[in-house]
Amino acid sequence: MNMKTVHIKGICCKGCAKELENIFSNIYGVSNVEVSVDTCTVTYEGYVSNRVIIEALENTDYEVEKID
Repeated sequence: MNMKTVHIKGICCKGCAKELENIFSNIYGVSNVEVSVDTCTVTYEGYVSNRVIIEALENTDYEVEKID
């Protein structure tokens, strides 16, 4: 499977991590979501375009810094 890492500005606590986990889990084609408060990243498996990820976070307090 294709693992991707999204670096996000705005992750500060476990509440943020839970919210991001829910957002990513609701994106069709995304699975095995893991959020790290320490590294401010979300890791997931799936073949989803970066645009879909950016759009999913558009109306939130989180900002995508980069996607690896």
